[in-house]
Amino acid sequence: MWQIIGAGAIGCLWAANLLQSGQQVHLVSRKKLSPKKLNYQSIEGVKTDLDVPHSQTLLNTDSVILVCVKAPQVKDALLQQIENICPQQVIILMHNGLGSAEQVAKILPHNPIVCATTANASLLNSTFNIRQTGLGVTYLGAFNKQAKPFTGLAKTLNCALSNTHWAEDIKQKLWLKLLINISINPLTAIYQINNGRLAEAKFQQQIKQMLDEIMPVLKSQQLLFEKPELLTIINNVIDATSANFSSMNRDIHFKRPTENEYINGYLLNKALQYNIETPLISRCYEQIKVLESHSQVQ
Repeated sequence: MWQIIGAGAIGCLWAANLLQSGQQVHLVSRKKLSPKKLNYQSIEGVKTDLDVPHSQTLLNTDSVILVCVKAPQVKDALLQQIENICPQQVIILMHNGLGSAEQVAKILPHNPIVCATTANASLLNSTFNIRQTGLGVTYLGAFNKQAKPFTGLAKTLNCALSNTHWAEDIKQKLWLKLLINISINPLTAIYQINNGRLAEAKFQQQIKQMLDEIMPVLKSQQLLFEKPELLTIINNVIDATSANFSSMNRDIHFKRPTENEYINGYLLNKALQYNIETPLISRCYEQIKVLESHSQVQ
């Protein structure tokens, strides 16, 4: 059985595809949910109604826990369930940003912790009603030594959503996703534009400046990236998701907390440790904080 914490777009996407591949799934949500069926529309447009057991509590078993809430919610979501988590249970963290794995390791020091990043995308139309909007690669990798034996998890998840792989270099994969998010999310949130607008010259100039600020930070972390390669990858994502709105854009639009601390904030903390100046990224970080303070629903 797979227990999935988070009944949002990504949690429901994995739930639907795991169920269709023959796996047992139990969804755990913060609030009590009334629907009994998960309405799922695949990227090909095929609609399916799936029975998915769900509650507000983890079942007290040794099954894998897949955490699909946003980075700022991860620690609290697991603390709420900590009495139902066994030390041998594998915990997979799948979200944007970095920093939550370190938090989880402090509260659950004996558990195998796996970090994951996915380019699969889904739109939550309403509770338990989702439409897959993008296909992409998913990587999993061990955050701590306890997780290293669990390479087989990628094979099981690959049966649900193809192009899922175990990565020994998961740090590199996670940082690449972080750099894409830093380049896209704050700008689209501040200016309330879709991803495609970032192809415009004025935004391309800002993205290039961000990369200039990022490169010394990557060097400090012994991460091997080249600026031209990163710019190409970022622009490919902008092109492939041109009609989409980033998660940070939607969070500001709908007056929700963002993942600012785990995206820009994470990189800025690393830069501070090595006295690296990051004026544009810092300014974007502060602008998002102001937007959050003005609009966030308490």
